Amino acid sequence: MNESRVFSNKEVLAKLKELNVLLIKADNTKRLQTISDDFPRYGRVALPVNVIAPADPNAPVIVMPEVFGPEEALKALEEAAKASR
Repeated sequence: MNESRVFSNKEVLAKLKELNVLLIKADNTKRLQTISDDFPRYGRVALPVNVIAPADPNAPVIVMPEVFGPEEALKALEEAAKASR
């Protein structure tokens, strides 16, 4: 749902490009332990887990709600960008 609502949204795509954001997608179809081991790190037990990590490694990551929209994504991206300045 997030993929179709958020990551195909023109405004979100433009902001990702503007901020030079790298998108990483983990596919857990094979139930890899390495992916499952990271769930608790973000307070989750399964996918989806959408995390925005600021460029500054000392800034906290932003864990998105399980379901979110373009507005929330844009706000979190701006927040991450500010944390990295």
